[in-house]
Amino acid sequence: MLIAEEAKKIGIRACVDKIGYDFCKQHADTAVCSYGEEDGKMKCYVGIDDKPDQPYDIENMKSIILDDAEYMPYYANCGVDMRNGQVEFFECCLPD
Repeated sequence: MLIAEEAKKIGIRACVDKIGYDFCKQHADTAVCSYGEEDGKMKCYVGIDDKPDQPYDIENMKSIILDDAEYMPYYANCGVDMRNGQVEFFECCLPD
C-alpha cells in the first residue's frame, strides 16, 4: 500500500514522462500540475502551454477539474492505484 506522497510522485512523473520530460522542462514556466485522492487512486494531472498568449493566474484559480482540463493545449491525466502503484492514463493530448 502506497502513502499519498508516494502515489503523487509516481503519477506526476508518469504524466511528465507521457508528455515528454524535455518538453515539460523547456516549458516549465507555463506548466501546472494537480493531484487528489479519490476511490483508492491518486489522480494526477500535468498541463503545459507552449505558446501562452497571457499568463495564467494560478494563484487565484479555485481548482483544476481533472476530467475537464482542456484549457491547456498539452496535458496528461492519470490515476495511480494506491494498493500497487499501477498507473492508468485517462486522457492525454501530447505534442507532436
